[in-house]
Amino acid sequence: MIYVAFVVAIIMLGAASVLAWKNSQIIAEKRTSNGPAATSLQYTVHMTNQWQDKDGETLVALFHTSYMVGEQDMHAYLCRVMGVRGELKLNEAENVLLHNIRNAKQKGKLLSGVAIHESAIHEEEIEVLNRLEKVLTNTENG
Repeated sequence: MIYVAFVVAIIMLGAASVLAWKNSQIIAEKRTSNGPAATSLQYTVHMTNQWQDKDGETLVALFHTSYMVGEQDMHAYLCRVMGVRGELKLNEAENVLLHNIRNAKQKGKLLSGVAIHESAIHEEEIEVLNRLEKVLTNTENG
C-alpha cells in the first residue's frame, strides 16, 4: 500500500512539474510579444488632405484610403495612437473607416486604399486590415 501511495505521489509531482514548465513558457512568450495588449491600445481615423511629418510623431498609420471630395483629394488613415489617448477602440475605428470607404465607393469617388501590414503588431490589427482590404476589392454592395 505504501508503494502505491509513493508511486501516485511521484506521478503527481511529475505532472505538476510539467504544468509549471508549460505555464512558465506561456508567460515568457507573452512577455516577448510585440507590445502592449491590443485592448489597451487606442486608435483614430485621421482625415486630412495631406499627411504631415508631425502626424507621424503620435500616429502609426495602419490603413490608408483616398477619395475625392469635390475637386480635392481627401485621405483617411486608420491609425494607432502613441503617447496620447486616442478616441476609439480598434473596432470603432474600423467601422468609421468602413463607412467612409463604402460611402466613397457608392458615389464613385474612391481613389485608392492600401493596408500597411508592416505596421500591425497584433493579430486583431491584421484581421481588421484584411477585412478593410476585402471591402475595397468587393465589387458588390461596397
